[in-house]
This record gives sequence, structure tokens and C-alpha cells, in this order.
Amino acid sequence: MSRCPICNTPMNRERREIEKGLFCEVEVCPKCQDEWLDLKAHEELYQYYNRKTFKIGGSLAIRIPKDLAEIVGIKEGTRVKFAVKDKKLVIEAIS
Repeated sequence: MSRCPICNTPMNRERREIEKGLFCEVEVCPKCQDEWLDLKAHEELYQYYNRKTFKIGGSLAIRIPKDLAEIVGIKEGTRVKFAVKDKKLVIEAIS
């Protein structure tokens, strides 16, 4: 176990939500509550959530990571709605 670079307190490993729907094992300082992610873990997360489009017929497709699909309730056969908000693509499951 490492020590906090700010207060030198021993760190705890916890599963935390880094961004909405993005979970990772991080080291957390119990005193100052700062979260630390090593460079290797950061690169793994970046590669996992960084996807490339591909062509299917006349359309573009993107694979959605399973854990993200589960969080938002998307599975095979789920109907979804697309929208654009602030130049971002929003995919919403239709219930």
C-alpha cells in the first residue's frame, strides 16, 4: 500500500466512479479523500473506453462496453433513441 503524496497517510484501495458510468480501482487517502490513479491504470481505462467506429452496410457502428450498457439498461434488442446535445451524441434506452 502506498502513502498519500499530500499528507503521507497510508492509502486505501477502493472502487470509485471516476465519471458517470466509469468505474476504476483507485487509491484513496482516508484523511484528505484525494483519489489517485497510477499511469498504467489511466492508460488501461483510456484504451477501454476509447472506441473506433466501423461500417456496417451504409451505417456507422460503435461497440458499447458491456459495463456501460448494463449501467444504462441497454442489452441486445433494446430500442434506443439518439440525440445531439452540445455537440455530443446522447443515446437513451426507450422503455
